[in-house]
Amino acid sequence: MSTRDNAPVRVRLQKLLAQAGLASRREAEEWIRRGRVAVNGKIVTALGTQADPRIDRIVVDGKPLRHFEPKVYYLLNKPAGYVSTCEDDRGRPTVIDLIKRCKFRLFPVGRLDWDTEGALLLTNDGELTQRLLHPRYRIRRTYLAKVEGIPDFATLQRLVHIGGGGDSKAMRPRVRLARMGQRHAWLEIRLWEGKHRQVRRMCEAVGHPVKRLRRVEFAGLDVESLALGQYRPLTAAEITGLRRLTGLDPDHPPSPLSL
Repeated sequence: MSTRDNAPVRVRLQKLLAQAGLASRREAEEWIRRGRVAVNGKIVTALGTQADPRIDRIVVDGKPLRHFEPKVYYLLNKPAGYVSTCEDDRGRPTVIDLIKRCKFRLFPVGRLDWDTEGALLLTNDGELTQRLLHPRYRIRRTYLAKVEGIPDFATLQRLVHIGGGGDSKAMRPRVRLARMGQRHAWLEIRLWEGKHRQVRRMCEAVGHPVKRLRRVEFAGLDVESLALGQYRPLTAAEITGLRRLTGLDPDHPPSPLSL
């Protein structure tokens, strides 16, 4: 290893915690203020504190920070009956239980309700996760919702206006009738921000409750080739695409040592 590679690289603690996927930078700053972070056995409360993860021992709530895990990215076609968390205090199965071959700690990018199926990204890239979930970047989410009854054109227009976005037309949902049955319809709904049970609440509000919900696409990633419960690693091109979408340098993958 060269002298340059061995040279100390000091990084602010809040950035290290965010890049490790433990919290956003703002949350990490609050952890530091509260004395939850220690460096080389000493509690740190100053936000300007820097550390070199190769030589310093950084501990959060008594647990050492794992700095050098490579960043990994999986796309999962989530089945119903799984919660989108790493652990569940009620003992329900989680989406992490479905990922069998990854030895690194993963967390879901956002959440799908336990009874919702479809595209869910799992990673240990905290910086990318924070950006994918931020409304500023207008990350597209496409859903197929099977609803009771068949909405007419006026109802579809109501869905657009009650779905959010405020005065911003760019942020308003896109809704179309995808196909019809005798007593139900499938709606394609595109959103640019993730709100709790948004699609279900929208459809309930116009008198067409959701019977089944699938997210078929997230941030340009679709699950057409994956059966329910299956997953795959993202390609290098897909990771680069996500970084471009969120304003990150596509040519420099995230690293705890990046400044």
